[in-house]
Amino acid sequence: MTFLVLCFPVRAESSSTGQIPLTLEILQEKVKNPVKQDGFYFIDLQNFIIDLQPEQVEFSQQFYQQIQAALNPSEKSEDTVGLNLSNSLIKGDFIGSKIGVRVPLLKETFLSVFSADELKILTSEQSQLSLRNQSPENTAVTIPKITVIRGRFKCKDTEFQGNIDFKKAFFIRGLDAQEAIFSQKTNLNETIFNEVANFNNAIFKDKSNFSYAIFLSPAKFNKTNFQGFINFEDSHFNEVSFNQAHFQEFANFKSITFDGETDFSESWWQGRTVFSKSNLSHSISFQQAIFEESVDFRDTRFNQGLSLREASLQSAIDFSDAGFGRLTKINFSDFMFDSNSAQIMGDPGIIGTVISVKTLQGNENLLRNLIQNFRQQEQIEDANKIEYLRAQLMLKQFKRNIFGVDLNTASMSRLIYAGFTREQANEILNLRIKQPFRNLTEILKLDKIDLATYIKVYDRVVANRYQGEQDKDTKTGWKKVVFDNYIIPLFNSINTALHWLELSVLLLLSGYGTRFELVAGVGIVAIAYFGLVFWFVDRVRRQHPTPILPTSSETIWMLTSYGILTSIGLTQIFRGSSHPILTLLCLAVFIVPIPGFLVGFLYYRGRHHNLLDSSYLTEDASQRQLRLMIGRLPLMPRFIFFRDRYMPILWDRGWSWLNYYDFSLNNFLKFGFNDLRLRDEHLPGIIANLVWYQWSLGVLYLILIFWTLSRTIPGLNLLIYLK
Repeated sequence: MTFLVLCFPVRAESSSTGQIPLTLEILQEKVKNPVKQDGFYFIDLQNFIIDLQPEQVEFSQQFYQQIQAALNPSEKSEDTVGLNLSNSLIKGDFIGSKIGVRVPLLKETFLSVFSADELKILTSEQSQLSLRNQSPENTAVTIPKITVIRGRFKCKDTEFQGNIDFKKAFFIRGLDAQEAIFSQKTNLNETIFNEVANFNNAIFKDKSNFSYAIFLSPAKFNKTNFQGFINFEDSHFNEVSFNQAHFQEFANFKSITFDGETDFSESWWQGRTVFSKSNLSHSISFQQAIFEESVDFRDTRFNQGLSLREASLQSAIDFSDAGFGRLTKINFSDFMFDSNSAQIMGDPGIIGTVISVKTLQGNENLLRNLIQNFRQQEQIEDANKIEYLRAQLMLKQFKRNIFGVDLNTASMSRLIYAGFTREQANEILNLRIKQPFRNLTEILKLDKIDLATYIKVYDRVVANRYQGEQDKDTKTGWKKVVFDNYIIPLFNSINTALHWLELSVLLLLSGYGTRFELVAGVGIVAIAYFGLVFWFVDRVRRQHPTPILPTSSETIWMLTSYGILTSIGLTQIFRGSSHPILTLLCLAVFIVPIPGFLVGFLYYRGRHHNLLDSSYLTEDASQRQLRLMIGRLPLMPRFIFFRDRYMPILWDRGWSWLNYYDFSLNNFLKFGFNDLRLRDEHLPGIIANLVWYQWSLGVLYLILIFWTLSRTIPGLNLLIYLK
């Protein structure tokens, strides 16, 4: 038996795989008797060993001649015959141009060779074939040629042991190469696929060239294994799927065009990958993809979304000079930085705006890594955009915890109000009796709840609102029931509400410490407002019996300056805030109600005190200089020698209205041109309360502005955040 195996290795291989050598007699019989499969006629060469090696010159010539004659009859015909090489073993090089009809790109030639349906396909705008007219200048040497494969070509589970050459071929009826093995180089350069090209589960062991290829119909490369260099440069895809594809070497997708949905989910990239200068018209997904080397998206145009959800990166991904549509986002949810060298690169001020993370839960580490990634590259603006995104997600989570419907306590009607159907709500009620929900994703385990329902109710429901382990040794009883079910939830609700309120204020007034222009605008509006209030309180004293009122020119100067300063502040707010109206409402809550009440009560009660014709404001008359007054308090010192230096401000000067802005600046920013303070004699308590209120707001504002500066000044930023 061993002797037979050694002497007849082909027979041994044939017996183990069911393949038999193809002879000329069998070939002639197969060519004369096409078999109908899946509604089409094929020359059935399945389960054969086809030897096209140089030693078999005569067989190779006969093989190509007979196949070409059968696939390309001399007369025009609408019914074409395909070639089926499934489950066969091809030894030697396989030359695609020898099984198709090779024609020059001349209109006259096309009209004489191809049928009406074939002409319609070949001359369509999508095929991008430039046909020429017959003329003396167009000689046979200068006119480019193309190989047209008129019938369907199937090589499912076929092993090609030699090189494959389909350069400049046009597959009219598509190609089915599922589970095919390409052991040597594969050349499909400038090839056009009119119908579906299916390479699912195929293995390319050597270099593969698909450059300038055009896929007019969906292309399928699911679970395809590219063991060598793969080149798709300048190719054009309509719709393509590389789901679970494996790229072991350098993958070149440079200058590629995707005109349809593109799926690279669960793909594995072991070599460097280039997508630079490509045009992605539709969404592209790299969900759960693994990148072990660098990925280059430089100068690529993204017209729709890019998904990197649950993808893993071990090197760098570069979006420099990339163009993004107005609504284009890159979904980084659950993205993983799997090495210290992993980093995201892109144009400063742009890449941060297109990064999207859907939820805070499960993405806390990702957001921290993204922030640190951009701070290491000194892209502070992008790092701040991620900070702002994280704060927004945190705000949504707080809101959900406060207002969301708790799956473990909600009634049937509340669950239906949240978006569940009656059947789904009933299933939730039955399950939570046995085991309370600890995570919102647990509802996906229920038979009647699908992903669409989960997405719909995500922002409206919450599971296990207040997590925490309970002491098992705690005695049961009505006190415990009241404490656990009412007291603890109440305090937790209050605590969550306070955090939500604090975060909302920080987002509206400073962009969570990421937008200095917004903070500056808020400060300008507040300083101008309090300056006007102080001027009004100090200058508009009474109408009768003796008027104590400002002059008309002073009033005009004050109101005009207030309008100018407020306009400058509003401009900054509208430029820096994502929700400027809400920002103004939030600011108004701090500066309008309490000062408005105090001023209204002051005029309602009236003023009857000494020194009524003298200003409430005093200035240090011993010197005039620009001062930083961090520790200054708004009241005049009591010590007698200091009191001698403070004198009431002058009312009879044309510039006296500036003192009120200076006083407001002193109070709010602890910075000013004069040391202005309130007198401590014959001073209504309401005015003192008003001044102290602004001073307190100024302390909070200084904290806010220094916090914002610490996150927006690059040097200080790096000192704080870098490891």
